[in-house]
Amino acid sequence: MRLLGLLLLLISLPLSATKVVVHNSVPLDALTQSQLRSIFTMRQTQWPDGSPIKVYILPEAAPQHQLFSRQQLYLFPYQLSMIWDRLSFSGTGARPTVVADESMMLEQLKITPGSIGYSSFLDTDVRVKELSIEY
Repeated sequence: MRLLGLLLLLISLPLSATKVVVHNSVPLDALTQSQLRSIFTMRQTQWPDGSPIKVYILPEAAPQHQLFSRQQLYLFPYQLSMIWDRLSFSGTGARPTVVADESMMLEQLKITPGSIGYSSFLDTDVRVKELSIEY
């Protein structure tokens, strides 16, 4: 029943495109889909200049997280969670930082150099920029 409710909610939401957003210190303007997936599965932990990547995500049940996972990473949220759990439990990596909502996501991206996240909207603040994804 819960799954049916979630599906109905997702169907009723406007499917706004999810933007990949980074702190303006990130030395790139575009990523390949493969690079994006490597970053969000915590396999790529540094930008090309050697600076660390800080990954922010929304809660697994958030509709925007569901859309981002499926549309941008081609993974279901539970698959991402399993990957992060494996890294965390084995001691070989860490889970991304979960933020409460998209406003909090943008606030964290603005103040954290090297950070990456996603949002359905982007304000005009110069401390963040949208990355294009090459398929």
